[in-house]
Amino acid sequence: MGPHLLRIFLAWIIFYYIFNLIYHSDLSPKYRIGIYSFLTVISVVINILLAGYGFIFIALAIYFCLWPKRSNNYYLINIILLNFLVKFFAIIIPSPVLMHFYPHPNTTTYEMNWIIVLVEFIFSVAFVYFYNFFKLNNFFQSRRTAMTSILLAYIYIIFYMFLLFMQHFQAYAPLIIGIFFLILLQCLFIIIIFSVTRRRQKKVFQDQFSEEQVKNLKLYTDQLEHDQLKLRHFKHDYKNLLFSLKTVADDKDYQAMISALDKLENYSDDYLNNLSMDLYKDLNNVKNPYLKSLFISKLNKINHYHIRSFFNCSEKLDSVPINIFDLVKLLNQAIDNAILFTKRQEAGKIQLAITKEDRQLAFLINNTVANLPTTEREQDYLDLLNIKNLKKKYPNLFIQYSKNDKWFRFHITLITQGDKK
Repeated sequence: MGPHLLRIFLAWIIFYYIFNLIYHSDLSPKYRIGIYSFLTVISVVINILLAGYGFIFIALAIYFCLWPKRSNNYYLINIILLNFLVKFFAIIIPSPVLMHFYPHPNTTTYEMNWIIVLVEFIFSVAFVYFYNFFKLNNFFQSRRTAMTSILLAYIYIIFYMFLLFMQHFQAYAPLIIGIFFLILLQCLFIIIIFSVTRRRQKKVFQDQFSEEQVKNLKLYTDQLEHDQLKLRHFKHDYKNLLFSLKTVADDKDYQAMISALDKLENYSDDYLNNLSMDLYKDLNNVKNPYLKSLFISKLNKINHYHIRSFFNCSEKLDSVPINIFDLVKLLNQAIDNAILFTKRQEAGKIQLAITKEDRQLAFLINNTVANLPTTEREQDYLDLLNIKNLKKKYPNLFIQYSKNDKWFRFHITLITQGDKK
C-alpha cells in the first residue's frame, strides 16, 4: 500500500508542476503554490476514493479553484484536458518497456514506483519542451470556442475507455484493439474536418476583409482622382485670376487690385477647404494595407457625419507586434464608439494619431464630450472591445482610457520589443 500511495502522490505533484509550467495566469507565485498544494491533496484523495473515475471531479476542482468567475475560460479548460492527456500518455507509452522489467504488475515495490514516476516526469518535461518550442500556448490562448475543448475531451475519453476495456476484457483484446483503431481513425477524421472548417472560416473572413479593403481603397483613389480633376480646373482658373491681377497692377488701380486679391483668396480658400488633403493627411505613412484600409474607411465615415477630424502619423508604419486582425477589430470598434458619441454634437471633433517612440507603438483615439447631463454611456460600450481577453492574449498590449469635461481619450500602446505574433 505504501509504494502505491507514494506513486499517486508523486504523480499528482508532477501533474501540477507541468500544469504550472504551461498555464499562463496572472496569479501571484505565493497564491499558485498554495492553490496547487491544495489541489494536489484534493486530487490524491479523489484518486484513492474513486481510482481512475475521479478525473472529472479533479478537473472541476482545478477549474473552479483557478477560475471562480461565471464566464467560460476555454484556455483553462484546454490546458486541464491537455495535462490529463499528457499524464495518461506518460504512463501508457512507457508501459511495454516497464512490463519487460516488471512482468508481474500486481507486485509493487518502491523501486518500481520510483522508476515509473521518473519516466512519467521525463516524458512530461519533454512535452513541455515541445509545447514551448512550437508555441502551442499561443494556439490554445486564441481558442475562444468550445470546439477545441470538446475535441480534447473526446480524445481523452476514447483513450481512457480503451484502457479500461483492455484491463477488464483481456480475452477480447484483438476485438477491442480493432474497435480502438476504428475510433482512432474517427478521431483523426474529426480533427481533419475541424482543421479544414477552421481554415475555410478563416479564408472567408480574410476574403470579406480583402473585399472591404478594396472598397476602401477605391474610395481613396476616387477621392484623389476627383481632387486631381479639381486641380486642373483650379490651375486654369488660377492663371486667369493671376493674369487679371497683373493687368490691374499695371493700371495701378489699387481698389481694383484689392478686389481682385479678395476674389483670388476666396477662390483659393474654397478650393483648398474642399480637398481631401487634410482628411487623408499622413495616410501615406501607413504602409500596412489592413490598417490603411481601416483608417480610410473611418475617415470617410467621420467626414460623412461632418465631424471635424484630425489624423496624424508622422512615421512609417509597416508591421505591428500583435495579430493584425485583432488590432483592426479593436481599432474599428474604438473609432466607431468615438463616432457614435461625436455625431450627436454640433461641433464634435475626433483626433486619430499613430505614434512610435522608445520601442512603443501607440494608437490614440480622442473625441470631444457632449455637453449633456451625463455621458456615462461612453464607458459602457468599452465591453464591446474585449479588452480583458486581449490583455491576457498579448502581454505587450496596454489600454488606457480617461474622460474629462471636454475629451474622452482612448489609447492603445504596444511594446514592440520582443514582438509577439
